[in-house]
Amino acid sequence: MNRVKLVLENSWRDLWGGDGRISMATQTALLFFLMTLTLTSASIQSYLADNLDQMLGSDLVIESPSSLTEGDEAAFRSMAVGLSVTQLADITMTHKEEWARVQLKLVDDFYPLQGNLQIGDTPVATQRAVSRGPNVGEIWIDSRLAIKLRTQVGDNLTIGGTDLRLSAILFHEPDRIMEGHSVAMRAMAHAQSLDGASINSSKGRTRYLVTADEKQLQAIEKWSRQTLPGASVIKKFGGQHPLASFWQRTENFLGLASVILFFMGAVALDMTNRRWLAKMRYRLAIYASFGTRTRTAMLMALGEWLAGFLLSIALASMLAIVAYGLIVAELQGYFPGLRASWHVAPALKTIGLFFLLLLALQVPSFIQLSRASLLSLIRNPAESSYVWQRLFWSIASVTLLAAAYSDNMLLTGMTLMAIAAALTLMVVLTWTVIRLGDVWGRRRAGLLPFAFFMMRQRLFAKSAQVMGLGLCGLLLLFSLMLMRDLGTTMEGYGRSHDGNLMIAEAQADQVDAINIWAEKTGSSVRSMRPFVSAQLVSVNGKALSDMQKPSDTLATLKDPIRLSWTDAMPKNNRLDGGKWWSADTDNWRQISAESEVMTDMGFSYGDTLTYQIGGKPYDFKLVASHAYQPGAGSITFWFQVPLSARAQIDAPTRYMGSMELPEPAWDALAGLWQQYPTLSLVPLQELTERFDQTLGIVTKVTGGYAAMVLLLALFVLAASVSGFSADDRQKNGLLMSMGLRESDCLRLNFYDWGVTALIAAAGAIAGTWSAGLLIYQAQFNLTYNPDILWVAAMVFAMVATVCLVGYLACRQSLKVSVRHLMAT
Repeated sequence: MNRVKLVLENSWRDLWGGDGRISMATQTALLFFLMTLTLTSASIQSYLADNLDQMLGSDLVIESPSSLTEGDEAAFRSMAVGLSVTQLADITMTHKEEWARVQLKLVDDFYPLQGNLQIGDTPVATQRAVSRGPNVGEIWIDSRLAIKLRTQVGDNLTIGGTDLRLSAILFHEPDRIMEGHSVAMRAMAHAQSLDGASINSSKGRTRYLVTADEKQLQAIEKWSRQTLPGASVIKKFGGQHPLASFWQRTENFLGLASVILFFMGAVALDMTNRRWLAKMRYRLAIYASFGTRTRTAMLMALGEWLAGFLLSIALASMLAIVAYGLIVAELQGYFPGLRASWHVAPALKTIGLFFLLLLALQVPSFIQLSRASLLSLIRNPAESSYVWQRLFWSIASVTLLAAAYSDNMLLTGMTLMAIAAALTLMVVLTWTVIRLGDVWGRRRAGLLPFAFFMMRQRLFAKSAQVMGLGLCGLLLLFSLMLMRDLGTTMEGYGRSHDGNLMIAEAQADQVDAINIWAEKTGSSVRSMRPFVSAQLVSVNGKALSDMQKPSDTLATLKDPIRLSWTDAMPKNNRLDGGKWWSADTDNWRQISAESEVMTDMGFSYGDTLTYQIGGKPYDFKLVASHAYQPGAGSITFWFQVPLSARAQIDAPTRYMGSMELPEPAWDALAGLWQQYPTLSLVPLQELTERFDQTLGIVTKVTGGYAAMVLLLALFVLAASVSGFSADDRQKNGLLMSMGLRESDCLRLNFYDWGVTALIAAAGAIAGTWSAGLLIYQAQFNLTYNPDILWVAAMVFAMVATVCLVGYLACRQSLKVSVRHLMAT
């Protein structure tokens, strides 16, 4: 009991020291972030599971890019109690001079099978429930579309030459859950209303709503996987919410952001560990003088660390519970019915992971203590022998956290590579500048040569300071600068190469109409690339629907994608691996994949990729990978096959391209869309607005994250000063005892921190630049051109802040007597 009491007393005493407070605050902040993320994620996942049976509109939903044949549909109806068939297509609707992209749903007489529709007469009218969809010749649109088109109930809307009467404003559909996180404007009409109009598009889908008993549902699910291999199947009971994988990817992104936070926390903890290690050496020496065994003394040291960790758990848990309640209250606008509840198992799992990460950071210190002799415990040994151990364990712990949360190892690897490159540069610069400064000052007198001499004596400690501050600056710039420059860079490149209007999809009979319209309006068609709509259904015989990895690439591949064909390598592509096929080859079952898709999906050369095209399966052997390069427009494809494959594929050809429109031509677009509603044209301005909206949402979400980064940056700076304060006090005491004035000590301190800040800033800028090169060059093959004035301002701000904090700390330490400075 005496030992336990001693451990607790020592822990409490450490906590009241400057290093102990910084260490406690850092641990608490990191655990608070992870705990809040865990509790919020658990609540949303629980909500999605409970919400599935309330918004599906049936017992089972099957959605496929291809429709069943008449015979298969008849067999389907015989297996189910009830069946409703709806078709979905992305079209452009117009009213007078206004236009908007819309998701049009064509329903039958049986829709909806379960639940009711909510409609009204105006966008702000009281809603009323109805059990059937619009009649033949009528159309319903949602409130946002009504406002966008400036239309009202009673107006006529034209789709593909067919006039439909707007009879109601649509507010709610029982199967709305199937749209996932889509925010597309919606319209609904009876399928027989548009029998004579062509609304086929590559993004078209057929949705089958089914009511049946449990036995029938099992038979239907098995049958659908054979008949519609590319279909998605959602069940009311035991199924996965369409938003579940999207939220999992969001959670992974936020968890991956915690890697950066943990990296900064690791730097602060490593700096405070210097003082903690000195205290532990002193205490273990006292324990040994009283005959305490080394094993017992090590257990007492571990107990002191654990006591601090348990206290940080208590503080972080209380703060996380408060933040969790506030976040859930905010999210209730997006997830009605979401409630804050206890999730003990996920919270304990997070605490366990965090404990392992912190333990990994402490391993070098415990190894050093366990192997130390009594004499080395009393003396202060050199740090050089354990610097590399600390670095190894820090990298190992961060890698563990990245592996636990990342769903895109390529981007994660690039980020970690940029950080590693920056740290290496900072070490090289520190050693080079300090050694060269020492050589330069050997034959010179003055405070600056003496400052280089003093830094040369503390080279390892100075390297740790530089890496800590430099990493802090790198992560701040990485979080702010890249987001700031990305929009401008991408917009400028797209505008110069792709005109001001993207042709997202045009059918073969629409291309001639586009050329005629362009000639009449003075517009120019800059590029046009053919493709077919194809859906990847299996890889080496394994169904894509069985892959559950929360990946953005996988989520995209589960829907139809554009498959193009060519013999020669496109000018805006380069061969990244494998072997490209020769021109006029007869072996048409070859395919090349975009290199990032290969990496993210784990594809290998020789894999067999099976696509569903026009309702038929086609097998291709993966033989090459390509990557994007600038110079000939930004239109590229994830997958490409030989030109000879086109004759073997039974599917309609579609086109993707770009145009340049003069200002007067924009007003004439509505007439083109009235004739061809499925023609998908996207103005570059709209793409930019979408990007800005996304960036705005991301900025709001990362507001709290940025605050965490700034908070940890302050911890790093405080730890950098506090961790080396004892050395600085002894140095100042020795210098003042030799006759130097306070002003001389302050100047020496300024030189010391100025060199440290400059090297750290150079490493931070280089790390941000390398991250920009890696991500822009490897992902988009664009040149990263940061704002030089903004970078210079950031460097100046960083150097000024570090020097100011160092100056204040040194000035504070000089307010005591020389005897006290020497004693401490």
